[in-house]
Amino acid sequence: MGVEGAGLAYLVSSTSRAGMDHASLPSVLSYVYETALEHVCDDEDIDYPQLVTGVQQHVTGIRSADSDKTSSSSGATASNGRLGPAVVAVDRASVCGSFSYSSDNLTIESLGNFSSCRANVAVYTGKWMYECTVLTPGIQQIGWATIHCPFTAEEGVGDAPDSYAVDGKRMRKWSVKPQPYGEPWVQGDVMGCCLDLDAGTLTFYRNGQSLGTAYDRVRTMQPSLAYFPAVSLSHTERCMLNFGAKPFMYPVVGYQPLQSPPSTAVSQEAAYYCSCFTRLCLIAAADGQDGLVFGQAGASTAAARANSTKVDDLAVGVAATDQPQPQAVTAAGALGGLGYSASGCSPRTPAAALGPPFSGSVSLSSADIVLLAAVVLEPLQQLLVSHPYLIHSALLPVLGDAQRENEPQTSRQLQLMMQLLVLVWHQEFNSIMFTVLEALAYRCQISPLLVQDFPYTAGYPHLALAVSLLQHPRIMRLFVLHPDFMSVLEGLLTRKSPSPKDLQTLLPHVWWKGCKDETASEERLRASISIITTTLAKVEQRQYDMLELLLATPFHDPATATTSTRRDDDDDCALLVFLRFLLQKNRGALRDVPPPGLSESTVLMTTFFGLLRLLQPALQAACESGTGPLAAFPVAELLAAADAAAEASPVFDAPRLGGVVSHLARENSLSDLEKQPISVGPVQPPSRVGSTPDNSSSKPYASTVQNQQGTQQGSRRQQQRYVAPPALKDAWVPELLNTCMLLYCWRVGFNYKMIHTLSSSVASSSATLEDLDRMIANSPGGDPARAGTWLIGTRKVYHDELTRDVRLLTLLRVAFFSPGKQAALCNLTTYLATLVTTVSSIPPAAKPDTPAAGSEAANGQPSAAEGQPQQQPQQDGLASPSGNGGSSGEPHLSNLLRYLPVVYVEVIVDYLTASRRCDEQSIVLPSAAAAGSDVAVQGPQAYVAWLCGSLNDRRIANPDVQESLLQVCGLLLDQPTWRSLVEAQPDKAWELVGSLLQVFDSRLWHPASGVLLKVIKDCGFGHQTAASRSPASLQQVLLDSLEGKSPIAAADNSSIAVSLALGGSAAAVARSDQDPAVVAARTKGFLNRLFNTLNWTLTEFTVCVGDLHNLRGRRSILEAQNQYRRTGLMFELSVNFMRILEFVVPTHAFLGSAVNRTRLRELLQFVLSHFTNGPDARRLNELLQANQPATPGASSSGGGTAPQAPAVAAAGLPGAAAPPPAPLAAAIPAYAASAMQFESNSLSERVQKPALLAPVMGILLAVWGAHKEGVADSGGDALLRELAGMADERFMAALQFMKDVDWCAFSPSCPLSGQLRAFAQLLDALATARAAHESSSASAGLPEDVPDEYLDPITMDIMSDPVKLPDSQIVVDR
Repeated sequence: MGVEGAGLAYLVSSTSRAGMDHASLPSVLSYVYETALEHVCDDEDIDYPQLVTGVQQHVTGIRSADSDKTSSSSGATASNGRLGPAVVAVDRASVCGSFSYSSDNLTIESLGNFSSCRANVAVYTGKWMYECTVLTPGIQQIGWATIHCPFTAEEGVGDAPDSYAVDGKRMRKWSVKPQPYGEPWVQGDVMGCCLDLDAGTLTFYRNGQSLGTAYDRVRTMQPSLAYFPAVSLSHTERCMLNFGAKPFMYPVVGYQPLQSPPSTAVSQEAAYYCSCFTRLCLIAAADGQDGLVFGQAGASTAAARANSTKVDDLAVGVAATDQPQPQAVTAAGALGGLGYSASGCSPRTPAAALGPPFSGSVSLSSADIVLLAAVVLEPLQQLLVSHPYLIHSALLPVLGDAQRENEPQTSRQLQLMMQLLVLVWHQEFNSIMFTVLEALAYRCQISPLLVQDFPYTAGYPHLALAVSLLQHPRIMRLFVLHPDFMSVLEGLLTRKSPSPKDLQTLLPHVWWKGCKDETASEERLRASISIITTTLAKVEQRQYDMLELLLATPFHDPATATTSTRRDDDDDCALLVFLRFLLQKNRGALRDVPPPGLSESTVLMTTFFGLLRLLQPALQAACESGTGPLAAFPVAELLAAADAAAEASPVFDAPRLGGVVSHLARENSLSDLEKQPISVGPVQPPSRVGSTPDNSSSKPYASTVQNQQGTQQGSRRQQQRYVAPPALKDAWVPELLNTCMLLYCWRVGFNYKMIHTLSSSVASSSATLEDLDRMIANSPGGDPARAGTWLIGTRKVYHDELTRDVRLLTLLRVAFFSPGKQAALCNLTTYLATLVTTVSSIPPAAKPDTPAAGSEAANGQPSAAEGQPQQQPQQDGLASPSGNGGSSGEPHLSNLLRYLPVVYVEVIVDYLTASRRCDEQSIVLPSAAAAGSDVAVQGPQAYVAWLCGSLNDRRIANPDVQESLLQVCGLLLDQPTWRSLVEAQPDKAWELVGSLLQVFDSRLWHPASGVLLKVIKDCGFGHQTAASRSPASLQQVLLDSLEGKSPIAAADNSSIAVSLALGGSAAAVARSDQDPAVVAARTKGFLNRLFNTLNWTLTEFTVCVGDLHNLRGRRSILEAQNQYRRTGLMFELSVNFMRILEFVVPTHAFLGSAVNRTRLRELLQFVLSHFTNGPDARRLNELLQANQPATPGASSSGGGTAPQAPAVAAAGLPGAAAPPPAPLAAAIPAYAASAMQFESNSLSERVQKPALLAPVMGILLAVWGAHKEGVADSGGDALLRELAGMADERFMAALQFMKDVDWCAFSPSCPLSGQLRAFAQLLDALATARAAHESSSASAGLPEDVPDEYLDPITMDIMSDPVKLPDSQIVVDR
């Protein structure tokens, strides 16, 4: 720092004083140093040696005053109840298992199944404590143990006598036997372990709040009963121990740390120096003038140069160690170049800004400020180096207070402090400031969301100070070059999650749809959401600022750069280095048993959203105008690399759509051409169908030509160019996108799936709670107070669970669906949907000729098109057709889609699913108000093109992906806007329904049937009539697909052009005619699978009803509950499949097949026998009658409000008989009977006969309609004749039962009078045909030689093509 043995203050002549207001100078110095210093200055100058002496004398007085109260800082001894060295750490000799240690040996992570360790200090009397920060909220046992406590692979702290522990994961306290205790802990909780050996008690604290006395009979004052701090951790669990080397975050009065802090005198001395430094910077920063300038106005130039020469030289020398300076730089320039703008520093301070005790004016030169600061900073530096404890207790609060003075910008006072610290401390500055950053990182990890501190909470003050410090170039350089750079940065990016108890404090009021609680309030919930949103936005903005600083910081210091093994390190920034470290560290996050050392989940989420924000300009440019660095996607680097170098990359482990990369590289290799970058961008249509593309405009998938919808919009899009964020190089963007996707795969996607799961759970729990309220209200006598205790307790359990889920769901929505994040995710998913659609349509040996990353497209310039890609000959091992219609004439497609990571599809699916589930949030859809927005139009169009093209792509081998595609398809078809968007594109609608018919197989029948129900929405008996169906509706497209009549063939040129504009592929539009044989085979297979699945669900339902009726196969209450639920599920599935069958029956493809007609007759016979008034329906009728409440007008037929007597008669039950008691009432305890009553009542509400009979009505009316239309070869007449042949007395009675059902009560919103009249005509026609059939049969008679085995056992008809099976000799009809 200067001449050896002399401080900075002694390097300056005593005459280095100019331009000072002499009258106020003594009061300024007395104010700064809190002592009388009139003797150190006169009318001309300040005597700095005298000033230093005066300050030292004042400090000596402080030490003398506190000498009687101080304790030795050399460590405790055995005399005060402590045994061991002064510095407390983990005793590695006591370790059982395996741990990894941090640089200070205080952060440990278990590498074994169950690892234990002790500290190197024991206590035997007195009151002691230490703190343990929970870094992973798993199984940890934290407490105290004697040396005789055995540590094994299965036993640890608390598993032996005289050892005590707490486990917040299991909420237990441990001392030989576990007992309930405490609260659940979360990551970042600070557990205080307080042992009072005087009273024999042990108490644990969570974040400063006592959990109660855990043990009050701790044995003390006996041989070998000295207690060691000890912990036991399960595999990958991590914690941080603080025995007193740093100040406790939550000290407990009366308890002392195991490691003694600095003495009170030393602490008071450090606090005095810090307060003097604070007051001096406050004076210097109060004026607001520019810069620390050596030499003041009012003094002659020669005098200024003479008086400040040495200070100038020193300042230039210090600044030169930071960054190169021009030779002619002045001292003012050197100090101004330390990292901040000159506006942040003030050379003089008006007295009016200081307040008392000043009057008049005072002006301090920059040299005076440096010298006055050095008086206190030099001795403070020595204290901080010898006692790091003081950095946390003295220096950190000073810096934090300076930062909070001028939020949200860095305060002038803090800027000036950093300049002075760099000048005075010089070499020790680095170590001290990194300790400050470590302390800030730790506080970010443990700082919770506190209501009383909104919006400056959740670690925001510490994060803001860290960002302000890192804006200083020297601090940033020492930060990124430090060995602990990665761990400290992870701490700064960590955000503590609230526990259930904390969440109850943050959201005291909850609300959901249908909530009837008096304490619930939607307005208060929205107010809490608004506050939390504001708080999180402030924290996330600071975290993003930190990432931007890292992006602008080169990783290698030019002055100390050395050869590195990492390639291209010279071109890397600190952010890229950190991201590569993060990916390698979390590479095994998806394993069943995750490896140790994984990052905290909030680090990955924070980094993901920060990167997503950085990528927004590139994503928007690629989606809207086909420009920017992401317009050319690097396939070889991110998807298809399979060499030895690629195996070291984390993306190599990512699941792929077609399997693992090693298998794909061996079985489905790619050509060199397929590994070239592919173009991603909006699709632009030609001016008319069949027109030649304009080769001078654009290429496929990277269009910049004008849109057909308006030349002005196209011109505006052509003018859009990619504007990169500051310091972001185009070459880094693909790597950032790849990192973003991997982070989503490892952690972020889990939260979006949780939103979907919680939304479903909230809806289910809300419905169950309403059912329980209704049961309580309908308790005996109508008095809710008389409801069963079990029933009230069950309601409380459901209510508490629902309240907890609503709180968690609200927090997740706030954290993941803020407007900014939703817009960013919309851009990302739009780009990914376009990318997947582009990849899926690339031929195997020919793809759009796309420029490489450094070409015009990558630089944002439009490129010339070279025409459509040429069709190449088929190659061995290439993919079969993707299933877009199933035509055998389709060309084989590239295997590149197989290499696409699953996460590229998961991001789109999770975003659309979670957005659809959120009531408060919705996807921005195209509308009249947003017609001019490219983002609003491109997003939904890209989703539709991707979804329809990928739904049945055979290259997608991952079954979970296929099922998720069907689920999101069903969710989107529920929204009218999405539905109309699909219907506006005939080729996409054709692809969609064709794919649905093909994927309805033995594995995906459930999700596929759900989507088909959305397609046939509001169709069938009891719904709107088919006459209201438009030709372009999905229902009509489904019918045309079954008949083999493509709607694209009938579309005019303008419709096809619009379809192209909305993302349709030219190949799909041109393929207007499908192969009739392929369509017929697809329809036949679909109908066969539909019949098989429907027969299975109906059979399972009747079996479940029989089990419930006969009490068979039930060994526990849980099995009985599952049986009730299974029965309701089978009924709902049967209704769904019957509705699909009702929709497809009128088609010629169905009625024209004799096999379909025969199977339909068998199905109708079974349904009418089991769901009307036949003998097979007896068990179902009794079950429903027993479960229904005895209210007037109740109908066992499930027909709604029909009169009781006719309904009972129709069901075949005695009209005056009372409902039989519940079959379980006398066989099981009361609480179980209540549970069964609840399940049975729920079943009676789910199982309604009209719901299943309505599709039967629709099928019969469709047959009657086909007969009346008289269409030749329609199959309707044949089926009607066949029905008439099987219309015996029982069949006609079942049809009469259906006619008597109160259909108006079942479907009050739909007029059914015309359909009911048609059904009456059908009954008359069947009765007439039956009479004619009986008369003809009576006259002709049956052949006497027809054995009974040749009669169909269901329809009782003579088999048309009987055959006897060779083994069983059973006769069946072919």
